[in-house]
Amino acid sequence: MSLFDELVGLKEIRVVHLNDSKGPLGGALDRHEHIGLGQIGREGFRAFLHHDSVTELPLLMETPVDDRRRDAQNLQTVKRL
Repeated sequence: MSLFDELVGLKEIRVVHLNDSKGPLGGALDRHEHIGLGQIGREGFRAFLHHDSVTELPLLMETPVDDRRRDAQNLQTVKRL
C-alpha cells in the first residue's frame, strides 16, 4: 500500500475491484478466484480491507460462481474478514 501511495496516491482510489487471483503476481493470468482461496489469501484480504484508505470505499466483487461457492458466500467471507 505504501508503494501504491507513493506512485499513485491512496487518495485517488474511488472504488475497489475486489477479487482473489488464481495466478501469482506478475503471472499475466487474469483469472479470478474465490475470496481468500487464491494468491492473496484470507490474511492478505484482512489486511487490505482494514487499511484506513479502503474502509469507506465501495467494493465491486468479481468472483467465479461454481460448486465451491456462490456470490453470497464470497460476500459473507468479506464481511467476516
